[in-house]
Amino acid sequence: MSRARAVAWDVDGTLVDSEPLHLQALQAVCHAHGVDISDQGATPFIGVAIAQVWRILAPRFGQTLGRDPEGAEQTFRAAVTRHYLAHAHQVRPMPGAREALAYLARQQVAMVAVSSSERTIVMANLRALDSADLFCGAICLEDVQHPKPAAEPFIRALAVLALTAADTWAVEDSVSGARSARAAGLQVLVVGGDLQAPCDHRMPDLLGFPPWWQSLDTQDHQDLRELTRLAAPGVNK
Repeated sequence: MSRARAVAWDVDGTLVDSEPLHLQALQAVCHAHGVDISDQGATPFIGVAIAQVWRILAPRFGQTLGRDPEGAEQTFRAAVTRHYLAHAHQVRPMPGAREALAYLARQQVAMVAVSSSERTIVMANLRALDSADLFCGAICLEDVQHPKPAAEPFIRALAVLALTAADTWAVEDSVSGARSARAAGLQVLVVGGDLQAPCDHRMPDLLGFPPWWQSLDTQDHQDLRELTRLAAPGVNK
């Protein structure tokens, strides 16, 4: 592992505790149209883009949102977004999130948000952190043709950063997000309890992020000293 020059942050569930509100918004819209999603489990669709959620649920709605499939999807998505934004004041930062962002800003580490949510929701979530100005950009659902777990969101994030994957760590909380970052070649830190998410390092929350990041710098210096030693005349001869 190596210290990077930038961090590509997932937002929902990583920086802000927004998953309960996402579920509440989805349940409200489904309930309004007589659609039952209780068979999807207690916490369905974590890390799943709204377009994919609609593809899964569309047969249950039938023609309640209209006969035109594209129009029905847009109506569904707009209703979910309206509910979310109307209750966005409920969103709270995840433990250690603000401190982690402030720490990286002091270290002059570039940061970009990479989310499967629509831009209006992403910006509302970043405002909940009081840290939106610390990000150099945001890759949102509207910006990609192939959302997480495809590599495209993080490839586009690297373009915003003007850096390579080797320069950038991704911080994620879900299988979908971690796979997306891995597919783009980034090293991945997974935060939270999803043990199925592939990663290079894992921590329970962001409270330990600053010392962990500092340890990467220490490891870099140790690696550099070892490479210098091995390159010295007479070594390994």
